[in-house]
Amino acid sequence: MMKIFIILFTLTVYTQTFSEEKVFSVKTATNLYMKPDISSPVIYPLDHAKELIKNKKQENWINVLDQQTGLVGWVLEDDFSESKPEKKIKSKNYDKTFSNFKSRVLEMSKSIKEAIAVDTFLDVKHLGGAAAYVIADDSWFKGRRHANQAFQVYELWRNENQSPSFLSFRNTKNEEQFIVLSGPHRPRYLKSNKK
Repeated sequence: MMKIFIILFTLTVYTQTFSEEKVFSVKTATNLYMKPDISSPVIYPLDHAKELIKNKKQENWINVLDQQTGLVGWVLEDDFSESKPEKKIKSKNYDKTFSNFKSRVLEMSKSIKEAIAVDTFLDVKHLGGAAAYVIADDSWFKGRRHANQAFQVYELWRNENQSPSFLSFRNTKNEEQFIVLSGPHRPRYLKSNKK
């Protein structure tokens, strides 16, 4: 039996003021990195024409905010432009992978409900690319097994995408409780401090 190790981090609300200067991905495949280093962990891949908010520049890297996920990371300057591409180029059909993922999560939720009469996942929404969020029953977050189940759901999403991915877990008020995203060795569980 595989053991799952949970690493708890606290998500901080990013209080630094970002300019309203936007940058757009001009490559069909690029990544949001944790640090300004090509060998640093990838947070998740970014679609062509993805809009990000620019913070600062460091050599050939730009520190950016993804307003959809609230995450801050680094992108290569050469992969971005201040002009939005006129036509978006689809590099991967994330809509199809999301559709598959959503049906699998809702089927898993239905099976859990039938087996042990516990509500888990109520809905799944796509943020675009390899980013999505799951709305879960409020009582699910208080359960002992919620973290293990969250990792299982994340693995379904990552396997559909075949790449690093981002998954937020939110309560019925649409308030983010935690996120799971790819880590250098295994997925990371990041607890939200937005309460």
